[in-house]
Amino acid sequence: MNHTHGDLHEWVRRRVHAAVTDALRADGEAIAALPGLDRLDAHTRDFVRNARRLVLACATGLTAVLEAHRPVTTSTGRRFCRGCGVDHCPTLRRVAELLSVHAVRPAAIDRAEAWRRADAYLRRVHRPSPLGVQEFEHGFVAWPVTASGEPDFLLVIDRHTGRLSCWPSLPLQTLIRRYRAHLAARVVPSPGTGTDA
Repeated sequence: MNHTHGDLHEWVRRRVHAAVTDALRADGEAIAALPGLDRLDAHTRDFVRNARRLVLACATGLTAVLEAHRPVTTSTGRRFCRGCGVDHCPTLRRVAELLSVHAVRPAAIDRAEAWRRADAYLRRVHRPSPLGVQEFEHGFVAWPVTASGEPDFLLVIDRHTGRLSCWPSLPLQTLIRRYRAHLAARVVPSPGTGTDA
């Protein structure tokens, strides 16, 4: 992995966050009530029953590692690891390698999570409002429901990164086309075409 320290830190953080999100969404009572659980050997049964707590505990530990090894920037603009004092943190690199080997990936954003992120954005920078949400290939489009029926702007929540970007009010198919072009170009949208929120 040939990333800057900041890129690597964000890569690891997203995967740890995904593990926490999956564990928090899991229903502990449903796991304990799984049919056939009593037919498993004792070690497997204990693992299944404790997996949720184990994931949360491990993720909490990794969060502490991320905090200790987060990137800092000096007044001269040099970025380095807060914990190691070097440009390329060996601790963070090793954690990233292990997460990669074990195929830990950020969970895809679902409709409920897209709604939650759009609602949080509106509460933070606009005003609370009922939301409309429409799924498309690369994520979700959300908009505040207005009396006129025409929203002032649209929000796109990316399915894979969870990134929320603000776009002008456009017909849905036009927005989807522009968002695809934005992803293909791999650039931050400029004002008027969509800006990260």
